[in-house]
Amino acid sequence: MDEDGLPLTGSGIDLTKVPAIPQERTVAFLNPFVVHTVRFLNPFSTVCAKKLAELSLQHALET
Repeated sequence: MDEDGLPLTGSGIDLTKVPAIPQERTVAFLNPFVVHTVRFLNPFSTVCAKKLAELSLQHALET
């Protein structure tokens, strides 16, 4: 136990006796996360691809 009285190696809860989280709730939580992540990564990857293309062109012109 740590100084707060919490176990250091797990919660001590038997997870086989804990009911599963409903799939609808899991999907409702994950969908906005996935949408937000994709909306961030799409423009980010476009910028990265453009910068890599510019670097590649610059490198090709130097050699």
